[in-house]
Amino acid sequence: MFSHIYPGMIGVGILAGFMSGLFGIGGGIIVTPLLIILYPLISGQKLSIEVVTGLSSAQGFFSSLTSYFLHRGKHRPDWGIIKWFALPMALANFFTSLSAAYFPESFILFVFGALGLMSLIVTVFCKKPIELLCQNRSLYLPIVGIFLGVLCGAVGQGGGFIYLPVLIAMFGLPIKQAISTSAAIGIIGASGALFGRINGDLSFLHYTIELIFGILIGGYFGAGLSNRLTPDRLKLALNIFIFVCSLQLILKAFH
Repeated sequence: MFSHIYPGMIGVGILAGFMSGLFGIGGGIIVTPLLIILYPLISGQKLSIEVVTGLSSAQGFFSSLTSYFLHRGKHRPDWGIIKWFALPMALANFFTSLSAAYFPESFILFVFGALGLMSLIVTVFCKKPIELLCQNRSLYLPIVGIFLGVLCGAVGQGGGFIYLPVLIAMFGLPIKQAISTSAAIGIIGASGALFGRINGDLSFLHYTIELIFGILIGGYFGAGLSNRLTPDRLKLALNIFIFVCSLQLILKAFH
C-alpha cells in the first residue's frame, strides 16, 4: 500500500506545516490549493477531490497536534471555549463528512473559498468583540461550532482558518491565546473530519506518511517564527494569506 515515495507531497507538507505553526491553524486553507494546483505541476499527477479532502483532513489533524504541543508552553488554551465549541463542532463535522463523497468538486472548492472569505469579513468588520457573545459563551459557542462544523465537514476540514478569526474578533480572545486554543480545537475538530472519511475513499492513505513528515518539519519552523512576531504582524499575515488562497479556490471552482 505504501510502496511508492512521493517527494512532492513532502514539499506540500512542509509548506502547510509551516503555515500551521505560524498561525496555529490546521493549514487546510493552504494544503488544498497546493494539492489541487501545485502538486500536479510538481508530480505530473492530478489528485481526485476525494484524495485531496482526505489528505486535508489528515493534515489538519496532525498539523493541529503539532502546533498545540509547540504553542502550549507559552500560551495556555482557554479550556472553556474548547469544551463548549470544539465538541459540538467535531460532531457536526463528523456526520457531515460521512456524506462528503457525494458533493461535486466545484461545490467543495466554492464552499472552501467562501469560508476563507467569511473569515476575512469577520476579521475586518468586527472591530471589537460582540458583547452578547462574550457574555453568553456557553449558549453561542455550541451554535457557532455546529454551524461551522457542518460547512467544514462538507469540505473535509478541521476549520482553523475560519474559527480562529471568529474566536479573536467575535469572542474576544487575545491572538496569542487564540492560537494555542485554536490548535487544541483543531485536534478535536479535525478528528471529526478525518474519522468521517473512514467509510469513503481511503486512497489518500498512500500519501499520508510523506505529507505528515513534511508537516512536522514545517510546523517546527513556523511556530518558531510565530513566537517572534508581534500580534499586529500575525493578523496582517494571516489576512493576506487567507485572502489569496480563498480567491484561488473560488476561481478554480468556476474554471
